[in-house]
Amino acid sequence: MSKLACRCGHIIIDQTDDLPYKAALLRDEHEERFFADASLLANELLDAASAGKVDKLLERHYGNGHWRPGPMEFFGDKFTSVYLSSISTVYECERCGRLWVQKEGANHFVCFTPESGQYESILRSQVP
Repeated sequence: MSKLACRCGHIIIDQTDDLPYKAALLRDEHEERFFADASLLANELLDAASAGKVDKLLERHYGNGHWRPGPMEFFGDKFTSVYLSSISTVYECERCGRLWVQKEGANHFVCFTPESGQYESILRSQVP
């Protein structure tokens, strides 16, 4: 997504990383599966590495083509797929504070209005 029009008229823009008004929502019903899939992925790579079969693992996932990722790229690629299939995106309008929550499995958002009616920075990280 690159832009989302809020009901207040503000345009929420998502064209870079580290946005203070954007978050990933991992639903409780997906949490156990997410961690199980991530653990399986890590164990698959660790098992292949300890058996000296990383090349076979990469061939199984990427075929015998000219280009193949290294083990770290493999893990990053596969972990990102597991992560993205488990989350939905949430945006907070910086003008009115509405939360826009992505419906699971769709590029459709539902909004929720804070009682204060203003931007509360609830998605902003408190970690510097």
